[in-house]
Amino acid sequence: MTHKDMYMDNAEAEAAEQLLTDAEYTGEVQDRRLAWWREARFGMFIHWGLYSLLGGMWKGKAVPGAYGEHIMLRGQIPVKEYENLASAFHPVHYNAEAWVQAAKAAGMKYLVITAKHHDGFALYDSAVSDFNIVKRTPYGKDPMKALAAACHKEGVKLCFYYSHAMDWHHPDSQGNTHDYPNNIGAWDPLESWVDDEDKRTRYERYLNEKAFPQLKELLTQYGEVAVIWFDCGHKITDEQGQRFVDYVRSIQPNCLVNRRVRRDGFGDYGNSGDNQLHIRIHRKDWESIHTMNDSWGYKKNDHHWKSVKSILHNMLDVFSLNGNYLLNVGPTPEGEFDANSKEILQQLGRWMAMNGESVYGTVGSPIAKPQWGRCTVKGQKLFLHVFDWPSNGKLIVSGLRNRIDKAYLLADPGRMALEHRRLYKEDVEIIVPFEPLDPYATVVVIEVEGEIDADPIPLLYPSEGGHVLGAFDGDIEGDMLRYDTGKEGRDVVTNWVNAADSIHWTFRTEEPGYYEVRIVYGAAEGKAGGTYRIECGGQRLDGVVTPNGGGYDFIEASVGNLDLRQPGTYRLTVYAAELIGENLMNLKEVRLLHAT
Repeated sequence: MTHKDMYMDNAEAEAAEQLLTDAEYTGEVQDRRLAWWREARFGMFIHWGLYSLLGGMWKGKAVPGAYGEHIMLRGQIPVKEYENLASAFHPVHYNAEAWVQAAKAAGMKYLVITAKHHDGFALYDSAVSDFNIVKRTPYGKDPMKALAAACHKEGVKLCFYYSHAMDWHHPDSQGNTHDYPNNIGAWDPLESWVDDEDKRTRYERYLNEKAFPQLKELLTQYGEVAVIWFDCGHKITDEQGQRFVDYVRSIQPNCLVNRRVRRDGFGDYGNSGDNQLHIRIHRKDWESIHTMNDSWGYKKNDHHWKSVKSILHNMLDVFSLNGNYLLNVGPTPEGEFDANSKEILQQLGRWMAMNGESVYGTVGSPIAKPQWGRCTVKGQKLFLHVFDWPSNGKLIVSGLRNRIDKAYLLADPGRMALEHRRLYKEDVEIIVPFEPLDPYATVVVIEVEGEIDADPIPLLYPSEGGHVLGAFDGDIEGDMLRYDTGKEGRDVVTNWVNAADSIHWTFRTEEPGYYEVRIVYGAAEGKAGGTYRIECGGQRLDGVVTPNGGGYDFIEASVGNLDLRQPGTYRLTVYAAELIGENLMNLKEVRLLHAT
C-alpha cells in the first residue's frame, strides 16, 4: 500500500494528532438509533462501479496504487475518457438477491454499498446528474432498487456509502486537478484551501448542486436506509460536516451517520482506518473496515488474499474491543462475487452459524486481552475465543472474580460441563479437551453468578511460555512519542524524538518468575539510534539500538533478565536514555519469556 492510498482515510494525519481523550457520544436518542447496530456487529461492504470494469488496468498497463477504485485519479484518466467507460458497463450477471443471501449466509446483518464513490458515478438512477448507471450504460436499470428490495426481504439492513467530500467528475469539487487545474487537490489539506475564496466558493457550489441533492435522492427513493456511510470527511470543515449530519436527520431521523462525515466527535459511531489491525479506542461505538485482499474495488491482479483464519481473528479482536466489523467484497464488472470472496464468506458463515451467540449483541471484554485469544460478553456469559489451544488442557482465564456457575464449549451440542477451579483470587482454570473443536477459534462459554466483576490488568504467569507487551497495549507518557497508524507492519510507537518520553505497561504476577526481556523494534540506518533502559520492580536493564535497514525492518534483541519474586502489580517502562539519531526507534513490542 502506498502513502497516497493511506492518506485517503487520513490515517497518517490522525496518527500524528494522537487523540488523547476518551469521548462518549451516547444519549437516549442515540442509543435507540444504535440499538440494532450494536446487536448486528457484522456487516458487508461492497465497492462496485465503473472502476470495476478496469480492474486496475488502463490501456493495457497496471495503474500504481493498492486500490482499484482510485484508478481515475491514480491513472490520471481524463473525465471524457472515463465517462466513455459507461458504454461498456453491462453487469448482466448482477443478482441482488444472491448478493444479499451471500451476506446473510456469512452471518452479516447489514450491507453498505457505494452509491457514489470518488469518481462521481452514481450507481443508481439520479436526476441530479446523468452520469449514472441508468442513463449512461447499456444495463439501463437501477441496481439499488433491486438491492433495497432484497435487503428488506431478507432482513438485512440497507446502507449507502456516499462520497460527499470528493467527486472527480464535478468541475468544482475536490481531487481532480488533471482536468480542473484550479481545483482542490486530492491530497491538499483543509488548511490549504479553506481561506481561498475561489476554491471555497466553487466547492460550496458542488455541495449544493450535487452532494446534498443526491443525498436526498438516496434517502427518499429506497425506503428505510440504516446508515449513510460518508468518507474523507477530513477534507471538509466542521460546519460542512454538521450540515451533512443535520440533513440526514431531517429526512430519516433514525438513519445512522459514521464519523467519516467529518472527524471524531461527529456522527453516531467511530471508524478505524482502512485495514487497521491495531487501534486505540476513543469511542464506545466504533467500526473496523477491512478488505479480503488489498483493494476495495475489483482488481484483476490483486491476488493477495487473506486467510480465513486471519480475517476471523481480526474480527474477534474487534468484537472484543466493542467494535463492529465491516468486511468488503469487490464484485466483478459483470456483477458477480468472485470465487475467492465466495469461499471466504462461506467459511466465515459456517463459523458464525455455530458460534454467532458469541458475537451478536455482545460487548467488549472486561478482562485483559488474553495471550491465547479474545473475549466478548453478553449478560452473565463470557465467550472465550481461543486461538491458541492449550496443549496441556488447562485454559487460564485471568481477572475473573465471579463465582462460575458453568463452563462449556459453545459448539458442543450437549454443552457438557467443563471442570474448573479457582487458581488465584482473581483467576480461574478451565479444564478443556486436548483438541479444539474448531481449527481457527473454539469458543468456551463461562456462565457466572451476578454482574461480571473483573480485573482488566493482565496476569503474567511463568507456566506460560511467554507474554507479549504490544506497543498499542502500552500507555505513552510525553509530548512527541505517538502510536503509528496501526496498519500492517505499523503497530509501533514512533516519533521517539524526545528523550523524556516513555511507554509503560502494567501487569500482575501471582507466582515468582524469572524472565528474559526481549524487545522488537525497527531503526532506520542513518536516522535512528541511541540507548534505552527498561525499569520494572526496582530493576534496570540497559540496551543499545542497532539501526538496521528501514524503520519498519524489525529486529529482536535480548536486553537481560528480570527477577519478579514477589506477587503483585508491576509496571514495566521503556525510557530513552540517549538519542544519537533523529529518533530512537520504532518500538513494536516487549517480550517476557520464562527463563530457567
